[in-house]
Amino acid sequence: MKILVFEYITGGGLAGQDLSVALAAEGRMMLRALLDDLRFVSGLELILPLDQRCIDFSVPANAHVVPVGENDDLQQILPELIAKVDMVWPIAPETEGILANIARQVKAGNKTLLLSEAETVALCGNKLETYRRLQASAIPVVETLPLSAWKSLSVTPCVIKPIDGVGCEGSRIIENPSAFPFTIGDPAAYVLQPLMEGQAISLSCLFKHGRAWLLCCNQQEVAIHDGQFLLRACLVNVANQQVDFFRGLAERVAKAIPGLWGYVGIDLIDSADKGPLILEINPRLTTSYVGIKQATGINVAEQCLALLKGEPDITHTDQRAIKIGIH
Repeated sequence: MKILVFEYITGGGLAGQDLSVALAAEGRMMLRALLDDLRFVSGLELILPLDQRCIDFSVPANAHVVPVGENDDLQQILPELIAKVDMVWPIAPETEGILANIARQVKAGNKTLLLSEAETVALCGNKLETYRRLQASAIPVVETLPLSAWKSLSVTPCVIKPIDGVGCEGSRIIENPSAFPFTIGDPAAYVLQPLMEGQAISLSCLFKHGRAWLLCCNQQEVAIHDGQFLLRACLVNVANQQVDFFRGLAERVAKAIPGLWGYVGIDLIDSADKGPLILEINPRLTTSYVGIKQATGINVAEQCLALLKGEPDITHTDQRAIKIGIH
């Protein structure tokens, strides 16, 4: 069984750009963790496109590296690579439709995509549409408005975010939103949310067409610098008294967005006055994935493959908290 595995940046997604500046530590960590999990699954041959500038990246014995030149466009060579494999597992951002476009290419190649279909990826990549979908199902979610509706925001200060940004990317705290719409480019590319105080939490889950399995709860260490959020670390598999609530929440999300499939991360804020509220849904690997096997004993990649035929085994053989630092 051949699987095309790649992380967008290290796979050659920055043709002609400065890789040394743009290469994200989180992406490298997630790719290494995924490759490590897949090397323990028998009968797999991994095809790994790798930017030729990533010369220090080690790969497992069952991975075949396809060198990608500095000026090669990964998006253009993907159809050829997809044609050579049975399945595709991309790690890529939702920003600018990158992950959704990759999903469409996999579907066009009639191969198995090891994450949600393109339509669901696009929905989760749009914070405003995600908010509307969850709100329609009475799921607790942070109020999200288009930037043009800043007068309707119930509280200030607020947070302005790219509508398709990943994690803390591009988020900024604004004391007075009335002036901000005139200082950016396209207002339709941003959303507003109230600034919420509370513990940043993420849920690591598996989904399969209306069903959900909670793998673990995680805490995020988020700092604020110059009005911007910075993810410093993630504590994976933290004991949480609300685990039953979070398990039920994941199941409600599965019913509200039945197209979710495979590993999915859910970011929340456990607010002091309103309790846990969903911030966003990530239909792909997240930073927390890096610590799950060490923290729980679960080989998540193996269980994602198990979803193709039935149900996953999410039995914890280890029970510890693992801290993943972001550099």
